[in-house]
Parts: sequence; C-alpha cells; structure tokens
Amino acid sequence: MEDIAGDAGVSLAEVEAALDLLERLGLLAPSTTAPGGYSAIDPEAALSRLFATEERQVALHQQQLARTRESIHAIMSGFIRLRAEERGVVEIETLRSGSQVNAFIDDAVSMVQSHESTMHPGGIPPVEVMDDMLLRDQEVIGRGIEVRTLYARHVAEVPHMADYLAEITRLGMDVRISAHLPLRMLIFDEGLALLPIDPQDSSRGAFAIRGTELVRSLQTFFDFCWHDAAPLDRGRPGAAVDVPFTAQEHLIVRMLAAGVKDETIARQLGVSARTLSRTISGLLDTLGVQTRFQAALKIAEMGILDHPTTG
Repeated sequence: MEDIAGDAGVSLAEVEAALDLLERLGLLAPSTTAPGGYSAIDPEAALSRLFATEERQVALHQQQLARTRESIHAIMSGFIRLRAEERGVVEIETLRSGSQVNAFIDDAVSMVQSHESTMHPGGIPPVEVMDDMLLRDQEVIGRGIEVRTLYARHVAEVPHMADYLAEITRLGMDVRISAHLPLRMLIFDEGLALLPIDPQDSSRGAFAIRGTELVRSLQTFFDFCWHDAAPLDRGRPGAAVDVPFTAQEHLIVRMLAAGVKDETIARQLGVSARTLSRTISGLLDTLGVQTRFQAALKIAEMGILDHPTTG
C-alpha cells in the first residue's frame, strides 16, 4: 500500500479507503497468494453479483413494505369504525385537488370491509384507465365486498363504458342505469362517504365525510335513487321502451320536469346553450306543443317519466 500511495501521490489512509471500497463493490477479493493481498475480479462478474445483491435487498424491502401496509390497514380500518361510532360525531375533510381525491378513494377502497355504494352522474373516464379500473374492481369483489354502482344512461351508452359495465357485472358487481343522477357519491361501509364540493364541477374537489349518522342518511338517499334505476340488462342502449325520445332527450325531459335550469342541463350534457335550445325546440315539435308548460302536461299524460330507461 505504501508503494501505491507513493505512485498515486495520495496518503496511505486514502489507499486503504479505496481498497475497502473496491472490496465492497466486489472488484477486489482478499487473497493469501497474491503479492498485494488482493485478487482483481472481472468487472462484469462483479457487477452481476452487485445487481443480484441489490435485487435481493429490494425484494426484502417490498416484503417488509407489504407487511407494514397490511398492519396499517388493519389498524386504520378499526380506527375509522371506532371514530365514526364515537357519540355520533361527524367529521368533514376538504380535498381540494384531484390527486387528493384519487388518493383518498384508493385508501378507502383498500380498507372497505363489507359494502360500497357509488353513484356516477357524468364524467366519462378515458379508455386508457379502463384496465386500472377493472383491476381495482376485481380486487374489491375478490375480497367479498358487496358493490352497488349507479351510472347515468348517457355514460353507459359510450361503447367502452358499455363494455366496462358488462365486465364488472360479469365479475359480480350490481350495476344499475338511471336517466338522471343528481351528483357523484361514494359510500364505504356505514361511516365514510365522499361528496363533491361543487356537484356541477368535480374538478373543484370533494368532501370526505366521516360519521355513521350522516352517512346513514346519505345511504338512504342512494337507496332511493337505486330503486328508481333499471338493472343494466334492461338499461342498456337499444332496450325497447315505448317513448318517442332518445336517451339524451329523455334525460333533458326529466331535468326540465324537475325544474333544472337550462345552463345546468347544458353543463351536465356537455353541450352548448344553443345546442340545448335547438334540442328543446325539437322536443316541443315531437310532442306537438308550443310551450314548456304544454309539454309538461303532454309528458305527464303520456307517462314518459314513469319509464326509468329509454330506447
């Protein structure tokens, strides 16, 4: 080592540190037969061993992480249940961004114990996320969780959404279709729910609500919408219902009958105010009336609103 230090122009301590590093990296191995006390190792072989060691460490870390995650879920699921039962206290957490909402949903889904109820009035997920949605649904159903989900008819008519709904139905999820749903809602067990801050604009975030008494009321509201909806088989596009409107027109009729303003209807459907105005004019022509009041009377007479689905 003294010769190396002199030739390299460094201190003996630096030479010792360098030899220790090369030995840790597997590029040198102690040897009693080599003049310098070390044998050089082929770099390719050393790197292979180094990567193998790192892979083993990563695998061990992942196993430890999985055990930690299971422990946290076990603790948190019991904690949430106890907190919700605590003297009827209601807690509301504000989630201001889409990433916060998504993270909250992922955690809630992973900790749900018995049942889940979801309501989706609009907002069509892109094709690219369908596989991830199916994997999550499959994992939940595989755990024996009872899942009921409501979708607006115009969402279910999109081809890739129709395929998705058919697949989750095959997996065991209970799916129903409704001509109109008031807002997005997710309910997990008896004590946790998620509602949008602005029902007309989900990008503004959501309220996470914890509290058995309030969530029970939200569940009753969901059940009301559920009983008014149609099972997926009868709610699919092309089902024969004797009314003269398309699915979108039927939705407009329902919202008009409920007193929803034109600008709100246009925003729900994702159309311009001018397009909506033309559609409503066409509905009046189809009904053979001149005013919305006359249209309301005619619709009631025909019993159109009694049909949960349209053709």
